[in-house]
Amino acid sequence: MEKITLPKNEYLMLKREIQLLLDNEFLKKLKELIDIMFEEKYSLFMGDYTDDLTEYSINNEKDWKIGESRWDNV
Repeated sequence: MEKITLPKNEYLMLKREIQLLLDNEFLKKLKELIDIMFEEKYSLFMGDYTDDLTEYSINNEKDWKIGESRWDNV
């Protein structure tokens, strides 16, 4: 087994970081905070809304239906 030596204050800091990363409630709050900051900066809200990405919405979009192309039968 290999050993490394760390200053005590660095060891305590790393130990605290590990405890924070193991806290699921903290991570949920951090994710929510990031979503809020993203929304404020870009005036966008992504969330879990994916209805506009469905195949249905693409197939019903008029811009996608451009008719036949001479390349269709190549």
